[in-house]
Amino acid sequence: MNKWQQIEDRLSGVFGSVKAFAGGHEISLEKQVDKERLVVAVYVDGWIRGEWTRATADGEPENPQAMFWKPYRTRPWKLSQYKDLKKVFGKKRADEMTALKTCAFMPYWNTPKSLVRHLKKHFPDLEILEPDLDASK
Repeated sequence: MNKWQQIEDRLSGVFGSVKAFAGGHEISLEKQVDKERLVVAVYVDGWIRGEWTRATADGEPENPQAMFWKPYRTRPWKLSQYKDLKKVFGKKRADEMTALKTCAFMPYWNTPKSLVRHLKKHFPDLEILEPDLDASK
């Protein structure tokens, strides 16, 4: 079983956690309740800090710790306002105003699968720190 499948399997149940090392940081992936749903929380070096959520104007994280977190994308203007924006600003500017932009990074992932896809893409050298307890079976 490869490391990606191992991470996904450990986080697939109601409770689960994985400790790993990637990008020079120790990360903890833990299944938690957020409001009324289960999410996977990502702790970087044991912390989730509010200042790490900020993104630059071009959508990159201000802090390197946010590279492990989920990019939160939104539109500065609603698509329902596109018609009016086009009349006032022109098509090119209206397209820019209604395009999706990364405005923050969230420490929670909805599913283990989406988190694993992100980690595979950005951190292929990820190393699991805890041994798999089920591997001996």
